[in-house]
Amino acid sequence: MKSKVEIALEDVIMIKKVIEKTQQDFSRISSFFLWIGIINFLVFILEQISYYIRNIMGLLSSAYMALEKICIVFPIIAYIVCFLYFRKKIIGNHNDISNGMLKVWGIILIGSYIFKYLYIMLLPGTEIDFVNGLWRCSELIIFLPIIFGHFMTAILTKSRFLIIVTCIESLIFFALFTSMREVSYGTLGGIGTRVSLSSAFVRIVMILGMILLGIYLKKRGSSIHGNKYDTGSISN
Repeated sequence: MKSKVEIALEDVIMIKKVIEKTQQDFSRISSFFLWIGIINFLVFILEQISYYIRNIMGLLSSAYMALEKICIVFPIIAYIVCFLYFRKKIIGNHNDISNGMLKVWGIILIGSYIFKYLYIMLLPGTEIDFVNGLWRCSELIIFLPIIFGHFMTAILTKSRFLIIVTCIESLIFFALFTSMREVSYGTLGGIGTRVSLSSAFVRIVMILGMILLGIYLKKRGSSIHGNKYDTGSISN
């Protein structure tokens, strides 16, 4: 029969294994990133509808102005609701890594969006090159924190793959940002408008990038098995 000491050591090892697997469970935080991608996809759809209405009914139509305001308000409300919902779920799971990631991304998404809105509100409404340059700088307010968040996620999850991907997307963004090239946007039903390639890239990252990040974290959490810290050696 096993002695009480051996049984106690086995219980300690089992507890450590459970704690380790809990810390590596990214299922809840992965769902958070999936929802962030979905929220931004819904914003993209609303923008396309608003530009369609503008192309058909004109810039001063009440429907267009209403949708334009919704496109501004909806993301921040959705971010806050999403953050609070997953914060409650993750805190109850006692997962420090996921909790840390959620706090970082909550500050990044909510804070940068509010700061960008305030920044744009302070810009003059004139169409001159200097003002257009300041307007384009609003992309940096969104994307630079996103890059920081991706690096923090890579560090917290100890993922070299995420570090490499983040470096690549950073290089792509700054190459597009400095190129000053533009593409047509919101052309359904008319001519639409022109946006920079870097702005279009930010939209892709916020939609497809967030969804892929959620899928990656979910698969990474499920692929980690065993005892990483070799706690079984305690009983030797």
